[in-house]
Amino acid sequence: MSEERALDGLVVADVMLREPRTLPGDARVHEVRAQLANPKMQMVLLADHRRFVGAITAIPSNAPDQDPAVAYADPNPETISADAPSGVAFEQAFASPHRRVIVLDDAGALLGLLCLNASRTRFCQTTS
Repeated sequence: MSEERALDGLVVADVMLREPRTLPGDARVHEVRAQLANPKMQMVLLADHRRFVGAITAIPSNAPDQDPAVAYADPNPETISADAPSGVAFEQAFASPHRRVIVLDDAGALLGLLCLNASRTRFCQTTS
């Protein structure tokens, strides 16, 4: 069964990672660098409880370790609502250079993360 067929009738809330790894909003550069050193980590999410603070996909090599990491947050990260159709979410994640789309509610609270596998054929938690 193709991923597109498997997504029929589902919304983002059905396919997102509900507990993505996060660092606190006041995380420092060295903490984000450590996370990004893992090849599976394409993006580090900063959040205070559920309040989304930022997303970081790269830190300049000359950034001081003790700088606030939020200074290097992506200015316009890819976001989507939890009730968007999963097919739309798949297309958006597929088009993203990092294969990630942040799921936020209307108030900007972090609800989850959409993640495509490295081959861009299915969502990360999909087992089929």
